[in-house]
Amino acid sequence: MRSGASVSQLLQRRVVPRGARTTRLSVMPHAYRGRALPASRDLTANIDAARRVTFDPSPAFGDAPPGKSRAMTRLPLLLVLGALLSPLFAPTLAGAQVRRPMPVVQRIEPTSGPPGTLISLIGRYFGAEQTIWLGDAQLEVQSRLPNRWTATVPEGARSGNLEIRTPRGNVRGPRFRVTQAAPAPVISGFEPETGAAGTEVVIEGEHFSPRLAENQVRLGDRPVVVRSANPNALRVIIPSGAASGAFSVHVDGAGSVTSEASFTIGTGTSVSGFEPALGPPRTRVTLTGTGFHRSRARNRVYLGEQRARVLRASETELVVEVPRRDPQSGRWLVDVRGAGRAYSEREFQVRYEPVVREMSPSFGAPGTRVTLIGDHFGSDVRQITATLGETNLVVRDLSAQRLVVEVPQGATDGRIAITVAGLGPARAPEDFDVVQPVSVTAFSPRSGGAGTEVTITGRGFSAEAERNTVTLSGQRAEVVRASAEELVVRVPEAASGALVVAVANAGEDRTQQPFVVTRVPVITSFSPAQGPAGTAVTIEGRNFGTRTGLVRVQIGDRNAQVVSASGTALRVVIPSQAATGRLRVTVRLQGSAESDQDFTVTDSAPQ
Repeated sequence: MRSGASVSQLLQRRVVPRGARTTRLSVMPHAYRGRALPASRDLTANIDAARRVTFDPSPAFGDAPPGKSRAMTRLPLLLVLGALLSPLFAPTLAGAQVRRPMPVVQRIEPTSGPPGTLISLIGRYFGAEQTIWLGDAQLEVQSRLPNRWTATVPEGARSGNLEIRTPRGNVRGPRFRVTQAAPAPVISGFEPETGAAGTEVVIEGEHFSPRLAENQVRLGDRPVVVRSANPNALRVIIPSGAASGAFSVHVDGAGSVTSEASFTIGTGTSVSGFEPALGPPRTRVTLTGTGFHRSRARNRVYLGEQRARVLRASETELVVEVPRRDPQSGRWLVDVRGAGRAYSEREFQVRYEPVVREMSPSFGAPGTRVTLIGDHFGSDVRQITATLGETNLVVRDLSAQRLVVEVPQGATDGRIAITVAGLGPARAPEDFDVVQPVSVTAFSPRSGGAGTEVTITGRGFSAEAERNTVTLSGQRAEVVRASAEELVVRVPEAASGALVVAVANAGEDRTQQPFVVTRVPVITSFSPAQGPAGTAVTIEGRNFGTRTGLVRVQIGDRNAQVVSASGTALRVVIPSQAATGRLRVTVRLQGSAESDQDFTVTDSAPQ
């Protein structure tokens, strides 16, 4: 229908029933002839035999007054749709419904296979009235989803394009190639013939699929897990709750077969436990359970993929030896010939005795962390025991080949020993020497310039000078001599501060008072070289400082007035009654310097 169709046209098409009718309409806001209708409201529509429509109350569609009948020649489409959707006109809606688009097949999965193959059609606009054909053969639809149908290729079907047939026409889809069906599977036998849940059974025969998912095996009505598959054998596990019965095997695209003999569910083999829980190769392990055979040869025992040697056997106990060549941790498997097989619930952990090849450092104070390099330390700190003499060490880090331990307070010199899960002990290649922590008690002198030798006393120092590090305000001082209780160091070019002493693996300490680094003033020249009292003289050099109050300049025994000061120059005035002599500069707390030559005091200013 198009917008603006007249009621007469709708009646002629039998969309609106002939004869007088009355119905309730819900009118939504709509623009008609440039005017907006009021908000949604209910109206009573009366259609008489003359095809005239009146409304109560009357909507403001045009210029007709409220309540007055007028022939509607161009009723807005929205209003007519309201009438069509009302219960009164429901029987007449079939011819006005929107038509579904033709189906679209985007792809099929798989694109080839023998009769019996399940095909998935992926696409859209599928409908219940549609059918699927492959040439002249109709496919049975197994499931219908909005965008995916599945259907089975029937016997006798030939390769060709899939076709969806609808009442309005046919849609051609992708091509499907029908292949020759595989030969039906054959069961020639199975072993063992009896066993409990968990027993692994080998079904022998022909024409099995090498793909696990294409083989469906059942024992009676119970599905059986297929562990491995090849064309001539299937390895399956007897499920829990299964009853005695025949095996049935279905191979996709090939058919099904049932064994002639039945498998008997019996007490079977079980492994309830084993001791010890871990150990190195050649460890003797005792396995307990049920269904074992008294003859050692009838019991095959595996640890992972490696076979273990059975040393003793009874119906409830087996003594076996862990394989000698590179065994791996895993569950024990007991396979009793003709009676079934069973796995242990937990794994046996193959552990080798630990080996310690390196240790660093070889000495240190309590709190020092020691790194041990070796093998077979494991990964569980709870299984590690580390000792130094009679003292237990704290494990701080662990990997299979690296172990870090911390030396606690109270430890004494000795050899570090490592035990892993009861295996060992493994000992370090040398003793660990426990030293005292560093402590500084005094130093002398308390001040001096760069190059001054300072004696530091205390304990915990190393007699090897290179193991002691002494710094002053971040600058390293040269260690001239060293003993366990005294260090002699040379002061570097640095600012005043505390002397910090650090000893490798023994910690560090610092002086309580700062060492004051003095900067002795140096006079390089002065000018003029002579003059009477009152002459202004400039003294050049370094380390004068900038505070005039801390600088004193003398000529002989007379103090000169310091007018200004900078780090490299002083400006002074020669005092009265001064005599010819050397200029002497003193900076408080830093030292003094004297000029190399005299300043000559004249009687009057030079002409």
